[in-house]
Amino acid sequence: MNVTHPSPKLQNDLSEKGYTTFPFPDHLRHLMLSHIEQFIRQLGAPKEQESLDNVVSSISDQIWSQKMTRAFRIFPKEISKQIHSWAHQNFCENLGAVDSSINAVYPQEAVTNSALTPEDIAIYWRCVRPEKPDAGRPHRDASFWELEFGEGYDPKIPFRFNHLTDCIKIWIPLKGCIPTTTLQVVPFSHREHIETIVESTEYGRRPNISPDWLQARENDFMSPPELSQGSCILFDMNLVHCGPKHENDELRISAELNFILKRAR
Repeated sequence: MNVTHPSPKLQNDLSEKGYTTFPFPDHLRHLMLSHIEQFIRQLGAPKEQESLDNVVSSISDQIWSQKMTRAFRIFPKEISKQIHSWAHQNFCENLGAVDSSINAVYPQEAVTNSALTPEDIAIYWRCVRPEKPDAGRPHRDASFWELEFGEGYDPKIPFRFNHLTDCIKIWIPLKGCIPTTTLQVVPFSHREHIETIVESTEYGRRPNISPDWLQARENDFMSPPELSQGSCILFDMNLVHCGPKHENDELRISAELNFILKRAR
């Protein structure tokens, strides 16, 4: 596999702005989309000639909510290994690490989806439908990990690591990620102290950013232009980000993973 080395500013961008972008290979994008399309087509209209967007529009909200939980959106081993290999070759050494890993799926996900095992790694995809409430609220991934680790989650990483400073989120646009609807971030927000409110929801306890902070910073959300040109984004676990309401006619499909580093100490 050809390896494109990031520029020397990779670590500086992550440290200063909280994010950086990097080209994502087309062959992996096509492989990932092929798996996703096959899964979605099994839920909807069986006609092969139907576009994926039309297939999704034929799926009821009830079926969508049942079959599109994260447990069913984990990539299979043969794809996950290729994604991890690409990330390891391009980022491990350049982020000052000697090894890398990806956290395991959550135990309940292996219960919900019998195709998973507790050792499978959690590289998963999202599909946001036009004009549907599929996008989440602005958040920091670090807040979710604080909750999950506090509740005893074991990521099954083969080395010691700090789940905040030794982990980088990688978000990959796959389809329909145009400038006005792709992932948005608040640059430099990883350096801020932001009040987090933990609330009970139908999906369990969820950390939400203070409404006052969101209101004060609503104009600071932006999307790096590279995301709509095929690049992925790497960002700090404390960076505030969100997937905005999807008002495009095309499905928005993306993938993400927690890239965990074993630092040279």
